[in-house]
Amino acid sequence: MDSPTTQHYNRASNKRRQESKDRKERAATGPSLRSPRSKMAKNFYQYTGPGGQTLHGYQRRYKKHQLRKKGFLLKRDAEKELRQAMDDIDASERGEIRCKPTTTQEAFDIYKRDQDIRGQAKSNNYKANNNSIYRILRDFVKHFGPNRLIRDCKESDLREFYQILCFRPELHKNTAGSYMSRVQGMMKAAQERKADLANWKRPTLKVNRRTKYERRVVEPWEYATLVRKLLDPHSVRSHQTQHDARWRDAADAVQLLRMTGGRLNEILRMKLNQFNWSANKFRLEASKTENERDLPLWNPIREVVQRRISEELTDGEYLFPRAKTESFDKTIADTVLEAANEAELEYGQAHGFTIHSLRHTFITHMMEATNKDVKLVMEWSGHKSLESFKIYLHPSQEGRILGSQCVDSVALFLRSFEGTRGTRGTDSPSTKVVKAFKRH
Repeated sequence: MDSPTTQHYNRASNKRRQESKDRKERAATGPSLRSPRSKMAKNFYQYTGPGGQTLHGYQRRYKKHQLRKKGFLLKRDAEKELRQAMDDIDASERGEIRCKPTTTQEAFDIYKRDQDIRGQAKSNNYKANNNSIYRILRDFVKHFGPNRLIRDCKESDLREFYQILCFRPELHKNTAGSYMSRVQGMMKAAQERKADLANWKRPTLKVNRRTKYERRVVEPWEYATLVRKLLDPHSVRSHQTQHDARWRDAADAVQLLRMTGGRLNEILRMKLNQFNWSANKFRLEASKTENERDLPLWNPIREVVQRRISEELTDGEYLFPRAKTESFDKTIADTVLEAANEAELEYGQAHGFTIHSLRHTFITHMMEATNKDVKLVMEWSGHKSLESFKIYLHPSQEGRILGSQCVDSVALFLRSFEGTRGTRGTDSPSTKVVKAFKRH
């Protein structure tokens, strides 16, 4: 039988071995949230909630962060939540970014919020166009699955939805392609906002878009006829002051559209402080791309603006005071259509001649006038890429005539060359070779 001293030594040795074993186990597995011996057990508590229901919560300070939460039905749910909170803190120290994966519905909400904010300072037409886009995007969300992760979307999913749109009788194929670009824009907006999509390679779908109605250059006589009709007081069927003012606003707007290449919303909502008279330039605030651009204050533009000021057609702030109403864009468009019909012009989408065609005309003619100075014309038009800029380039009648004259000059030169048998009245080199061959 061991002595008391030996028994005491054995008990102490066994205790040390057990403590060493416990330390190794904790180091290998980490602290257990379920073990009653663990200090973590003190981090959880239970309490009586509304209606006498027993609920669980946790509270712990971890790496200088106070973690607390309650309202769990089960203790294991509280343990899981605390473990995840601690893991997020550790990941943050390592430089990792953790967030909830983005669903398709969340991607749509992000895109819609961005567009609604941009639409607050724009026309009613812009908002109506956004509403039609939202309807298509909601159809895509419903088709792909609102709770599915947006990063799971592949090119095949985009192509499948595009084919669905193409089979809709009310949609043109070109319109379906335009909507698909909006779907891809929705994914781009989500990627720019959500950290979990930072390294996501977004799917792309290239669609061969065939424009239903092609734009064309507005001929000078068509432009002059339209402006004169709008300025002619006898052309207004109702001689009320309100109608006269509406036609006058439309006439001045058409002139500014043609001479600046601006968009309708940009011209109608111009303010007088955008004109820098001393520097002889003015600024257009882009309604579509959110970009500003400066243009020279050419004399014809100066005359139109100063004439409106002298005739008290402005209100000291806006060049067109009635532009404060959301329906002003539609009012001007309807007035121009009415005047074009009275002047018997081929006006409308089917004829390629609309208000926006004046922007196409400005860009095409400026390319001819500046000897194809692309950079300068792009600065005036506000385009940032050649891909979007080239859509506004159209063949003109003058260009067709010059091309025909160029081909005629080639034929005339050939006939004159044959008549002189070469240059300077001598035989051409080819003629000398033929004569030498015959002598041999």
